[in-house]
Amino acid sequence: MRLPVYFIADVHLLPSSSPEESIKVRRLLDFLETIRRKKATLFIVGDLFDFWFEYRSAIFACYFRVLRALQELVDSGCEVHFIGGNHDYWAGTFLSQEIGLHVHYQPLNLTIHGHQFHITHGDGILRNDFGYRVLRAVLRNNLIIRSFRLLHPDWAMYIARKVSGKSRRLNRRLPAVQARDREDLLLYGNSQIQQGAEYVVVGHLHLPIQTRQNSGVIVNLGDWMYYYTFAYYDGQELRLAYWQDAKPPISPPDQANR
Repeated sequence: MRLPVYFIADVHLLPSSSPEESIKVRRLLDFLETIRRKKATLFIVGDLFDFWFEYRSAIFACYFRVLRALQELVDSGCEVHFIGGNHDYWAGTFLSQEIGLHVHYQPLNLTIHGHQFHITHGDGILRNDFGYRVLRAVLRNNLIIRSFRLLHPDWAMYIARKVSGKSRRLNRRLPAVQARDREDLLLYGNSQIQQGAEYVVVGHLHLPIQTRQNSGVIVNLGDWMYYYTFAYYDGQELRLAYWQDAKPPISPPDQANR
């Protein structure tokens, strides 16, 4: 695995066009081009897409530019890993065989240049995620997946956008909620450190967090919607950083696309 190694999560690419979405895509394409030039490694830690579902003979046209950039990244010799999130868990052979991504459906425990990493999207780790854990089991049921595939892709995207929008309205991120989510993240991260991880990399919370705990480092990757944050590992240190022309918000957003 080539150094440096980049980590990004929660881009939530949308099918709709808007000035904000255009900025998001432009920054993402610039980010991918930087990785291509450096011949680096990339981990996409869930929710690259606001909705992704693979059909046997159709793909969503709205994602074409990013899919092409990812394929060019792989063709240039870069290693790209994709961990399914709660919005794009239904990745399959198109992303792996046609684009060339290493697709993962479970958290990763692996060694990167002699150091132990635990990498996960993080959906389901919060104490208040019990309802979602039940829903996740339903949505990942093979019968449900086969039934959903019978829908026309346009209808599938329409339904997914409605559900995603409702989720955003219900998940307002008040300061007390953010504090509780941070506490849950640290509890989870420390449990992984106790099991031997030196670096714990998590997405899903949309909160840029980097903290040293005992003998390890816990990082939440933030997102590529409000914060435009990513993590960077050079073989010596894992750093959380903001993208070049993105300025951190004055205050955290009150909603999360979780």
